[in-house]
Amino acid sequence: MATFEAQVEGLTSLSIDGSSAPTQTELTQYLTDGAKEILNILPVEKKMTYSTSNALDNSTTYLTLGGSEILGVMRDDGTINQPCRRIPSTLSGRAQDSAEMIFGTTSDPVWWVVNNILSIYPEPGSSGATVQTLAYPAVAYGDSAITKFPDEAEYLVPIYAAIKSLQNVMGNFLSNDNIDHASTGALALINTALDRIASYNWGDSDTFTSGNAQLTRVKNALDQASDIINGNSPSSTTDAFGAQSNEDVELTSSALSIASTELNRAQQHLAEWSAISGVASSEAQGFIAEAQARIARDNQKYQWYQGQQVKLQADYDKGLQVIMAV
Repeated sequence: MATFEAQVEGLTSLSIDGSSAPTQTELTQYLTDGAKEILNILPVEKKMTYSTSNALDNSTTYLTLGGSEILGVMRDDGTINQPCRRIPSTLSGRAQDSAEMIFGTTSDPVWWVVNNILSIYPEPGSSGATVQTLAYPAVAYGDSAITKFPDEAEYLVPIYAAIKSLQNVMGNFLSNDNIDHASTGALALINTALDRIASYNWGDSDTFTSGNAQLTRVKNALDQASDIINGNSPSSTTDAFGAQSNEDVELTSSALSIASTELNRAQQHLAEWSAISGVASSEAQGFIAEAQARIARDNQKYQWYQGQQVKLQADYDKGLQVIMAV
């Protein structure tokens, strides 16, 4: 059977390694979290199938739980196993006082938990006691099966991890390390081309330096596009980076659309004086077209990831319903 990493890659079209988004370490955590969530929703009768028996006796009278779910506690009275009743830890003292109604006896023992330690009263004797717990498995990205886990639910674990992996990649999608750098790459090249034009030292303020000059308007449009992408415009939560971090798909798409409009405006201003700027203007126009193409491509990719996440979430929820009904 394929490893869980390979299954997640197949579900998401991602390529996962030690430095990807997500990393293999993060994928392992997603798989482990998924297995825990699935086990938690199982009916108690089903959980008992995958439980662990922990034996106690007069040499080991208590159990350190370590986060495991407690499914049942029994104490041997010398003849049969008696079910233990749970009491609040605040009543543990009274449960050991024979004058109290909640006093624990060999035929009616009690148990409680304090500081992650399960105690039984009367303490287990030589005949012992048993605590049934549900331990959560650790699932690594290189595994292909999970021990003490329902076979019919195992396919849900990589689906859960795939959903979290897509959330991870979308969370990193607009960061400088994970996209085609429409803002810091192509826009930077546009500014380089414009700087070359300025270096010609043409002193025509109507063309290059006045507030209404074509070049000034081009620069303004480019700055607007950059601010909308990652310049806190109109705020740190509503530029493209901020909206994406908040998983606001509609606002992210809107910001990218506005950025593209600003790039169109820059292109129109460039056209007004392309005859003057010559080769450098053509170069800048080419970079603007490249930036627009990158924004469109990245937006399309982001939408695909978001759509795939929705589909996988529906498959996962449906699978959980089936498992709970069994």
